[in-house]
Amino acid sequence: MRGAGRRARLVTGLLAGRLLAGRLLAGLVMVMVMLMGLAPGACAAWPERPIRLIVAFAPGSGTDWTGRATAEEIGPLLGVPIVVENKAGAEGRIGTEFVARAAPDGYTLMIASSATHSAIAGMVKTLPYHPVKDFAHISLLVTDPMLLVVHPSAGATLPEFVANARAASLPFGYGSATSLVIASTFNRMVGISALAVPYKSQPQAALDVAGGQARYMFGDATAVGPLLRGRRVIALGTTGDKRSVQFPDLPTFGELGHRGFDLQVWVGLAAPAGTPADIVARINAAVQRAMSRPEVIEKFRNAGKTLAPNSVAAQQALAERQLEVWVRRAAEAGLRPE
Repeated sequence: MRGAGRRARLVTGLLAGRLLAGRLLAGLVMVMVMLMGLAPGACAAWPERPIRLIVAFAPGSGTDWTGRATAEEIGPLLGVPIVVENKAGAEGRIGTEFVARAAPDGYTLMIASSATHSAIAGMVKTLPYHPVKDFAHISLLVTDPMLLVVHPSAGATLPEFVANARAASLPFGYGSATSLVIASTFNRMVGISALAVPYKSQPQAALDVAGGQARYMFGDATAVGPLLRGRRVIALGTTGDKRSVQFPDLPTFGELGHRGFDLQVWVGLAAPAGTPADIVARINAAVQRAMSRPEVIEKFRNAGKTLAPNSVAAQQALAERQLEVWVRRAAEAGLRPE
């Protein structure tokens, strides 16, 4: 009888132990389920503090203007301030690398562009970041034509300028990879041999064109517009298949008989790769909502920029496609990565 009692107590103890283990396992599973369920909820709390928006170029550039205007419009929709920080240098590489290495938590964004994410790859052998793989491309913001502006002594018309440039190697200024690739493409197209002079930003290059130190450049309307209106430089043509909305009397190069400028100058919004998809989607939704308002469209139009927001998938595809196009065009223009 005593043996039977011990066996009964042993069986009861084993059953109790299994029941306890089962309860512990069930509790662990429940905790795991709860933690998994918190992930979307954690993103739902975003943003809880100001967001940094990095501009990889100096204040006064077209990219800087677009960044500040975008921050001003989407910040209220996201419910927190968006603080613009200029991290200029190395033709945009410093600020772009900073964002590529930042925490992918939705609190660091950047103004990406054809300069920092397309053309630069055709000029630098080893970039400290990958223009596509290291970023979550959120939305296209604007497309921006580039204007050929020259010092008044260089020529009053495009044929006159080309003739003068062929006769003497006129130095041209550039403040970004975009402007260098476009200028080099143009030079090759019209048969000009010229000296490229680098500047930290387009506005600096534009000032030297006005002063005669550089004789011509390709710049966006934000950088060269004030000098054009002050008649310190002359505009001879514009890239793209449409005229500039700010300078509608300026013909495109296609209209002037020089076709082949299929390079799309674009400016968009990006975050570090790995930023949660729902945060990226919320930022994209804020862009779509802000940029569809008539007063915002007019604001950008008055700055010479055409708003063109798109979906996350479309912007990712655009970044991939434009990277390939600009690298090929840089090679065709005779630029060699260094």
